[in-house]
Amino acid sequence: MPKYGHNSVERNLVKRRLRSLIRCELLPKVDASGAVLDVVVRALPAAYGASFATLQLEIASITAKLTLAPSAPLAPPAKIPSP
Repeated sequence: MPKYGHNSVERNLVKRRLRSLIRCELLPKVDASGAVLDVVVRALPAAYGASFATLQLEIASITAKLTLAPSAPLAPPAKIPSP
């Protein structure tokens, strides 16, 4: 069954958009800030309906948070309850 009900063409479109935004927007600014980070990007179902500009705004928001205070630890991710 396709991921989130989308076919491979749609999944690859989202993947290419996010990869481009990460490479052009996030990585240069994180490198310039001197932060050493491991970043994992996960496409949620809403990403399939989002335009490139919307994804770009989301990545810019995340970039601003990551480069604002690189020495301050981020909150740990919320734990997902087991079924």
